[in-house]
Amino acid sequence: MLLVNQILGRADAPRFSHRQHVAVSISAHDAGRRRMRLHAEDGTELGIDLPRQNWLFHGAVLYDDGARIVVVARPAEPVMVIALLDLTPEAAFRIGHALGNRHSPSELRGNEIVVPVTDTPELASRPVLALGLPDLAIRFEHRRFAADGPPICTGATHEHPQHHVGHAHRHHG
Repeated sequence: MLLVNQILGRADAPRFSHRQHVAVSISAHDAGRRRMRLHAEDGTELGIDLPRQNWLFHGAVLYDDGARIVVVARPAEPVMVIALLDLTPEAAFRIGHALGNRHSPSELRGNEIVVPVTDTPELASRPVLALGLPDLAIRFEHRRFAADGPPICTGATHEHPQHHVGHAHRHHG
């Protein structure tokens, strides 16, 4: 088993240009994990044990033996894409609030909000459709979610700190 304890760089860096690439598939859901055990496409077993929280981005080099590199391949996954171009700033704010209230990881890509679909398209779109916004355009597709770095809103990794006595905290939804 190869032990990985750091990200060595990006696969497109000149120093890796003559290496054979061996892919290891890591989903967006697992990209922020510090520790995991998995297999690369050639069967090589990897033990990932990073010293601190990192993001396993698409193209991250995890291993280099001089002849080959093991590279993170982020697969296309189901996502909901919300077009912002025809919406008012108030509508975009309301969408962000609805997604944040549900702790939905999301990222802003140009004029679109991209949200992973972790259950069904109907359930993923429900909080946004419930807003009843005119000119709302939602579509579903497969793409690499948060492939370059962690999502802007990392709802999936949200944790609540211990609350102080007398501090109220409530989620709407």
